[in-house]
Amino acid sequence: MRSKIQSHAWLVMLIILAAFAWVPTADAEQLKPAAIRVSGLGLWRDREMRIALERLLGNNRGLTLGANSIEDTVFLLYSVLNDEGYQKPVITIRAEVGDGKTETYKLDDNLDVNLPRDLAARAVHFDVKKGPRSYVDDVEIEGLQALDQRTGKSFFEPLQTLITTKADRPYSPSRARRSAEKLREELRLRGYAQAKVEAQRIDADKTTDGAVKLHVRVIEGPLWVISNLRFEKADPQDVGLKLASHVNHPWTPTEQQNMAEEIRQAYYRKGYADISVNLRPEAAPESGNRRQVIAVIQVEPGPLVKVGNVRFEGNEHTKMSILQRRVPAKTGDPLDPVQFERSRYRLSRLGVFDAVDLHYDPADGQVRDPVYVLREGARYEANLLAGYGSYEQLRGGVEIRQMDLFGRAHQSRLELVQSMKSTRGEYTYSVPELFGETIDGTARVFGLQRQELAFQRQEFGVNAALKRQIPWLRAEGTLGYTLQTLKNRDNELTTRTADDKNVNVGSIDFGITRDRRDSPLRPRRGYRWFGQVEAANQAFGGEVNYERFELGGAYHFAVGTWQFMHVGLTHGVITTFGTTDATIPVNKRFFPGGDSSIRGYQDGEAAPRGPDGRFVGAKTYTLLNVEYEQVLTESWSAVVFADALGAAARLADYPFDQRLYSVGLGLRYQTLVGPIRLEYGRNINPRVGDPRGTFHFSVGFPF
Repeated sequence: MRSKIQSHAWLVMLIILAAFAWVPTADAEQLKPAAIRVSGLGLWRDREMRIALERLLGNNRGLTLGANSIEDTVFLLYSVLNDEGYQKPVITIRAEVGDGKTETYKLDDNLDVNLPRDLAARAVHFDVKKGPRSYVDDVEIEGLQALDQRTGKSFFEPLQTLITTKADRPYSPSRARRSAEKLREELRLRGYAQAKVEAQRIDADKTTDGAVKLHVRVIEGPLWVISNLRFEKADPQDVGLKLASHVNHPWTPTEQQNMAEEIRQAYYRKGYADISVNLRPEAAPESGNRRQVIAVIQVEPGPLVKVGNVRFEGNEHTKMSILQRRVPAKTGDPLDPVQFERSRYRLSRLGVFDAVDLHYDPADGQVRDPVYVLREGARYEANLLAGYGSYEQLRGGVEIRQMDLFGRAHQSRLELVQSMKSTRGEYTYSVPELFGETIDGTARVFGLQRQELAFQRQEFGVNAALKRQIPWLRAEGTLGYTLQTLKNRDNELTTRTADDKNVNVGSIDFGITRDRRDSPLRPRRGYRWFGQVEAANQAFGGEVNYERFELGGAYHFAVGTWQFMHVGLTHGVITTFGTTDATIPVNKRFFPGGDSSIRGYQDGEAAPRGPDGRFVGAKTYTLLNVEYEQVLTESWSAVVFADALGAAARLADYPFDQRLYSVGLGLRYQTLVGPIRLEYGRNINPRVGDPRGTFHFSVGFPF
């Protein structure tokens, strides 16, 4: 009997559960949050604004929207449109209130909308009529002397590219106020502490096509200059710091920060971790266009603090000895926050932590424990690789990384890449700070097979190298040893009958690079230079002797507001001191040409040609690249370029006996990984068998 009752009970429960499961399905529409729709801005912009409005409402977006929520939403929408230059938009609000009934309200530039307080809308549609767009057409600046007019105008309108639309120069009163504030801040940074800036639109007819003229009135005031220093409570000279070099400098926020930071670091080194520095000016009466300022520096050293026990938290895999080596402070040392921040950087530089945080326990007191809180990153990582080049065409591959091997912060990287012309594999094992703080070590195994124009290249070998920063040069240097096997197959060079098919090479390698460009992906200003030396000798375990040198550099500078020049110069030479140059391996000769060389040719096509018209690997070359870049928009630019190459197949003809020239045009689109380039190079003096010109499609800056 009891079992029957239990069976019926289970049946009843199943019926109840089915009913509950069915009811929400029937009323699913009633449980959805109130719908929001935006139209009139364009398909993509409508979607962006809808998402932004839904985020604004957040938890306030229930089954229905009340009057307050709708008003908040519509005022945000109006504010965004206004900031984009639409000063008189009209927004029609269509609210579905149930039973298929829709109520309509309008909001114009008077911001006058009256929604009933009891409104409860199941869906709201914002239909936008943007109206004409106001844009900055001209800027007049009065009273600006510290900056040139063009720089001053740039705060109110973007520097003109070749193609500039109204969308690039929107006007709104709030934008004009922000621009004026930015100009005032720039003057303050230059020492004009009393500067004032006002911006007003002065066009009489405000109902035309939206063009706006701005009048900017600047009152710079006198230049504030530090005439003397006065210390209160403590004198930094007590810790060996002299600040006289700041006298006669302008009183600017940057100068104040520099003085305060110098004082802090001097006290930090002595263990005054709670040092407090405040600066204030005592300005003398104005004298001409200058005002003398006494910098009053108030220093409160606080107590002398000692280091307790250095602790680490969160390191599950990394060995404690590896961490302790990067934090050299000992118990009882003066607590220098700068030193511990430097150690935090060294821990981050290991490359195995997603985050490294530092705090002190206790937060105050005369003895404190520095505590590093570590968040270890993923120990394995895989990435897909893809790219395209004019010669190798489509290429793809995979990169697999291992971090924190053996708990010692060692890393390994396996890269496998396949293209239409080559197969490449490389395994690298890295040890950070192998010798001291600044020297990293790597060991590498590599293999390459690549179809060149006149032969098939095969290279296999191992390499061990040390890398360190060279502070006095602000450069990075590498020193290493390479043992490799060089093979060539299907050799169609002029020298094919004398070329060795298989050569073992042992070499000492040295490289140095200094990069002072504003961007490695899209350089506009600055320079970069490099030098590489590969010295092969039988004493290093190989079969041949040679010295391979490559030196080069690039310089980038502006020639106008949105016009830039790029100049690159590279020189390479292979010498064979004490032996004949006929022993130089095919794989080590130079084969110029391509999208990063002389651009009228494909890879290798600009190499010297022998009497039979076949290619000969160059033993010396000099390459000059000159580009003029005209920016069209923020993302697009056009270039005109000229490339010149001199090369020689014999060292006796150094520096070159053949000259080639190319000129061309290009179009570039900037991406996160560098510019996508479409270029055509036309050859000025092609040889017999050379192309008249070449198209290149590639990614990355050419030099």
